[in-house]
Amino acid sequence: MIDLRINPALDPAILGRSLQEKTRLQVANFLTAESASHLERLLTGNQIWYSTYNEGDLHFEVPQSELAQMSAPERAILMKNLNNGARDGFQYFFQQYYISNAVRSGENAGHPIHVMHAFVNSQEFLDFMRILCGAADIAYADSFASKYVPGHFLTNHDDKHDTYNRVAAYVLSMTRGWKADWGGNLVFYDHDTGNITEGFAPAYNTLNIFLTPQPHAVTYVAPFAGTQRLSYLGWLNRAEAT
Repeated sequence: MIDLRINPALDPAILGRSLQEKTRLQVANFLTAESASHLERLLTGNQIWYSTYNEGDLHFEVPQSELAQMSAPERAILMKNLNNGARDGFQYFFQQYYISNAVRSGENAGHPIHVMHAFVNSQEFLDFMRILCGAADIAYADSFASKYVPGHFLTNHDDKHDTYNRVAAYVLSMTRGWKADWGGNLVFYDHDTGNITEGFAPAYNTLNIFLTPQPHAVTYVAPFAGTQRLSYLGWLNRAEAT
């Protein structure tokens, strides 16, 4: 088994000065080359994907096999509803596999991609993130595998949650050869003006991390996108109050 490791050349204290000042940061070559290659293979080889979307406050996860069986009229209605939701409010549509939830529930036990849950909850990873974020009380992380293809998007929101005490969101981008023109960019908005203040394009073995809450989105992936936007993502959380 591959021992997943953070690039030892990275100093979380130095990087943390920038993150804590600017509230977001992009870090290239976050993992060792061997670790990144292994996690990339797990993503590209994963066959368990759910289309996830919302209807207002309701969240849905539909196995890709079920979505593929929709008739053309059924799919047209779904897309019309998603587009209307995106026009008027918060809306998302993409593919994911909720790794941490599967591990906790015993679903797909032993699946190779579940190693990501163990990695982001390892002492090495959590200690790095505590220093990076300036938050010694980070208690655990959760993990998702994420895939965006043409037509996928995530509209403006701030990641504030009523249940989970989130410190920061992380995206470990594992996408090669992406062009910013294809969309799928992680963008951040000025709270008052709505202007885009910064954007991170998908890349390979690159950590995007930002303190929460703050307004952000993933821009619409264009029909001409030449590959899949693949990543691992999740949140760094304080322990919930009891």
